[in-house]
Amino acid sequence: AICRLFSLFESPILSFASALSTSGSNVSPQSTLPTSSCKVNTPHTSHVVQVWDNVLESNDYRNELHHYAAESGLGHKCFSYPIQNRDGKNIIELTLNAILTQMEEREENKNGRRAAKQYFVEYWTRQEWRHIEAHADVDENLAKFHDANPSEMEVDDLMTRFPATYKNGYRYPIYGHVLYLHVGSEVKGPTCIFPSRSSGGDLLRSFSNEEQNHGNESDCSSQRNNASDNKYDHVQLITVPAKAGRLLRFHGRDLHAVPRPHDLWMLPFVKGSPETEPEDIWGRSVILFNVWPGDEDPPLSVPLDLNEEEGNQIEENLCNKFEEWNEASVFPRTAPSVQSDSPSTNKSVKVWLLGNDRRRGYPMRTVPLHATEDGGREVVREALEEESLVSIIWLRQSK
Repeated sequence: AICRLFSLFESPILSFASALSTSGSNVSPQSTLPTSSCKVNTPHTSHVVQVWDNVLESNDYRNELHHYAAESGLGHKCFSYPIQNRDGKNIIELTLNAILTQMEEREENKNGRRAAKQYFVEYWTRQEWRHIEAHADVDENLAKFHDANPSEMEVDDLMTRFPATYKNGYRYPIYGHVLYLHVGSEVKGPTCIFPSRSSGGDLLRSFSNEEQNHGNESDCSSQRNNASDNKYDHVQLITVPAKAGRLLRFHGRDLHAVPRPHDLWMLPFVKGSPETEPEDIWGRSVILFNVWPGDEDPPLSVPLDLNEEEGNQIEENLCNKFEEWNEASVFPRTAPSVQSDSPSTNKSVKVWLLGNDRRRGYPMRTVPLHATEDGGREVVREALEEESLVSIIWLRQSK
């Protein structure tokens, strides 16, 4: 039965490797199957949340990207990186290609070696500040196929097919990104990331130190007090304010959300419909893109723009050089203690979840957490309404 699923990836059968050397139509109506002969190094998968400013310096160029995105619709698209020939590629694809190239060259300089890396880049756009419930990005069409045909899913086959991306019933990208183009004057729409958590159920799990950091000790982990059994009942939350020209990168399995209003998680209810116009006040224009390993299938049934043979060179000035990017520091809003709850500190932070029961990993639409002990809800609210500063907060699991 699993063959019926794999046939969706394999029709039409065009390999990534052959696409690099064969001219002709460069758009496939659905995902294609790379051959195993195309050996690709995937990005490292250590846990990381990174934020850079001044990635796109020119306001005119950001506006050009914004207007193209607004006219091109909300659907997901995919292209293969690196782009070999700029002919037929749109301004978004060329810009993302330039950004990824800067990041790859930085890694090459940092590690002292050069490796030819190839990815599939899935991207889509949004132009308004919408409430996005907490979720991890997945291969959406594969997840829908799973939900509709659970008896046809063979875990061992899927893990063999997708060794770098399949985990706990879903395919996750290697990295997720948000590129902020335009932010209205009244928008307080931070991207909120829960590192190492992939579902609502994960928010209520006690993670070991290794799990909390994907096996890598981070600077942030030193902010947390160690419990005697090396388990933690605190949930790390990183808030990244929307700022024009900013780029956010996070681990592809990380739960993330955009609350609207910004303090929605602490409100008993919300009345009325949110304002979306005028754009200069309420607009939040972003390009969202995920990186998938080039030696696996791209996300199922997402239109794929394949590389043709080498042709016209790619422009190199579509984004700033990496040396000109400004990496944002993370401001610790609080360090949790292991004190017991008291009426004054037990204040609910109710995180809304996206998806069905399986996607949420939790039966309810919201997960109840508690605000930090040092400052309570006000510390959380201040982080969520911050205009620029990236913050880290330790929420507490409810007992």
